[in-house]
Amino acid sequence: MYGYVIVASWLILMAVWVLGAFTAKRDISSSPSIVRWLWQLFLLGLLIVALRNPHDDAYVLDRRFFDLGPAVGWIGALLTAIGVVFAIWARYRLGRNWGSHPKEDHLLVTTGPYTHVRHPIYTGAILALFGSALTGSIVVVVLFIVGIVVCLRRISKEERDMLRLFPQQYAAYRARTRRLIPLVW
Repeated sequence: MYGYVIVASWLILMAVWVLGAFTAKRDISSSPSIVRWLWQLFLLGLLIVALRNPHDDAYVLDRRFFDLGPAVGWIGALLTAIGVVFAIWARYRLGRNWGSHPKEDHLLVTTGPYTHVRHPIYTGAILALFGSALTGSIVVVVLFIVGIVVCLRRISKEERDMLRLFPQQYAAYRARTRRLIPLVW
């Protein structure tokens, strides 16, 4: 049953991301709006496909590297849900400034989860992937490892962009907040 909680958490995150894509400000170096709309329609289609049968999606958790038992599976489901909620909270605080590229009239957001870490969406995603990986699923363990690499690469790029857009403000913000893990790193 914990597999369904994990899958439901990820589907909720995916739905928030797809719907959020329609409300984000335009990128500074954006491609034509038709390309943006096609990308958003693709994401919407992907969400619809993912919602077709949650049982099929939960089945992917059954192929495992390891099995630590249902108690650890439920802990993983809880961590997944907490990570997803944290990422959604961060996405909500970004509002229309959300996206992988700087936006027109971009604002530096330092409130909510951004008070604790500079990249709370990645913190939430990594926590959710870690929780999901506790199931031992081959697919999710690989996604967890790949997810860490991708997040670290994107963080470097985003920090360069923020320093370019907000040289003094972002430098001060960096000095008082941690990158991914509150009070640690």
